[in-house]
Amino acid sequence: MSCEAFLIKMVKKILDKSPLTYPLVRYMNFLDPRVLIAKKETSAEKLTSILRIMSEAGHITDSECDKVMKQFHQFHDNSLIADSEAFKRFSMESNRVDTFYFDQLATKADLKELWKVVKLLLTLSHRQVTVERGFSSNKEVMVENLAQHSLVAQRVICDHVRSVGGVLNVAFSKELLLSAAGARQRYHAVLDEKKRENEATRRSERKRLLLEEISTLKEKKRRLESDFEALKHSAEHYVEKAESSGKLTFIAKSNGMRRTAREKEEQIK
Repeated sequence: MSCEAFLIKMVKKILDKSPLTYPLVRYMNFLDPRVLIAKKETSAEKLTSILRIMSEAGHITDSECDKVMKQFHQFHDNSLIADSEAFKRFSMESNRVDTFYFDQLATKADLKELWKVVKLLLTLSHRQVTVERGFSSNKEVMVENLAQHSLVAQRVICDHVRSVGGVLNVAFSKELLLSAAGARQRYHAVLDEKKRENEATRRSERKRLLLEEISTLKEKKRRLESDFEALKHSAEHYVEKAESSGKLTFIAKSNGMRRTAREKEEQIK
């Protein structure tokens, strides 16, 4: 049962973090060429829902939505007649969605609004990598134990080198040289800041543990006081029963409870 509870919580966490929680992502499965060619009405409904979301977000105008839907029907009908086998033979293992739609849409001027929407959808999932688990710049620059800010810095460098056309075209300005000269100093400043943050975290953790211990002791004291009062009340009750019945066994029980009550009282102190 513990394993079952663990698996349920793990899957729930995965679903909470999954992009599938967003309707836009769920509707995007119509971009699978096999689905698009086989289920025109379903694909059209999903595209309509996507266009509504994009229109509300300001990425596309209402007039463009009408053009996209018209071009979608045109594209589907023409593809069904001209090259439906290419859609049916599409394989996620060996083909790429972005390459497929680039060949089908990008070069056709009468489908430019549809291509604009498809291109936005295909680049939605990865900001810096190509679609369908393609090349990842992050993976190329990552090494073991690389912190997030170091990864960001390396990506900035890679992007700049690529933007200027290669390492030989990088301009060594005065600001760049000063920044490089002060790198060690900034590194030590970051280490000092992390040390202060860790110390603050340790103090906070010690305080939290102390408060938890105090709370536990207060709860234990409350239970002991409750037991002490109950034992004292029971001891007095047995004394009264001994007086009314004349039985010494009640006195013995009363004395035993008084001894236990005194032990509880010592624990309370």
